[in-house]
Amino acid sequence: MFEKLFESNGLSLDRLRSFLSFAVAGSIAKAAPRDVNRQSQISRQISELETFFGAELTERRGKELVPSAAGDRLAELIRQQLRDLEDFQHEQAKTKKAFTIGAGASILDWLVLPVIGAIRDELGQATVSLETFRSHTLVEAVKNGRVDFAIVRKNALPENAKSKPLIDLTFHLCLSRHLLKRGTPASAADDPKVWQTLPFTAGKDGGQLDVTLRQAMLEAGVDFHPVVECNSMLQARQLIESGECAGVLPSVGIHGLEAKGIVVREFAPLKNYGRHLVLHWNERQMRRRGVDGAAIKQIALVLRR
Repeated sequence: MFEKLFESNGLSLDRLRSFLSFAVAGSIAKAAPRDVNRQSQISRQISELETFFGAELTERRGKELVPSAAGDRLAELIRQQLRDLEDFQHEQAKTKKAFTIGAGASILDWLVLPVIGAIRDELGQATVSLETFRSHTLVEAVKNGRVDFAIVRKNALPENAKSKPLIDLTFHLCLSRHLLKRGTPASAADDPKVWQTLPFTAGKDGGQLDVTLRQAMLEAGVDFHPVVECNSMLQARQLIESGECAGVLPSVGIHGLEAKGIVVREFAPLKNYGRHLVLHWNERQMRRRGVDGAAIKQIALVLRR
């Protein structure tokens, strides 16, 4: 069985591991920083694999070699096989498997971390690694096996991708009451003329929400210049809680704010910007890893709660 795979030299576990490290890093230099000898070894092993498979596994992009389309495919296969072997090792040693969950930073903090224990229960008390990426990157990571579960926008998924609905996000203007003039009702925060007077925080990453918020302010006639630009929604919430800034937060991030004296109002310009978050996974990978549909359904239920 598989005799042809071993009729010629060039295939070995060490070569495959080296190629995967190169593919994950994106270049030979990044796979072995400051180690010229290791870089030379990886380069030689890639060449040996190319000879073995009869395929160009790399291509030049600028000054660096990066994985070709065939190389990306090989890396996906290597990752699957090594993960299977690692799972088998854990099963025989009766130790816990490891799973990776990916989402945006604020979603991990507000949606995943509060129920991480229940998620681990559904995965047989597995160890869990959390990864922070945007939706489109996570969809690709699930496809190639780098991430087991991802919480992403539904509209980022390709057609027929496996998913379960989690939560529909709405967006809310949040500000400390002291940022409004004394005696002004909370409803005044719905007025664009008031927005013009507020010290706002907003994102600076050019993401969809940030771009949409800035466009909404422009259309409302607001000359929008945030006093603090943040890397994440978590930072924005901290600034809002401190009373330093006003800001727009998703519904998953407003829990407990009103009890702290924060005015929370539905932000009308983003009323139709609702985002549908889903739990996404690769069905083939779940079968390989021994995670059945019942466990996935329970994980989705836990996250919805």
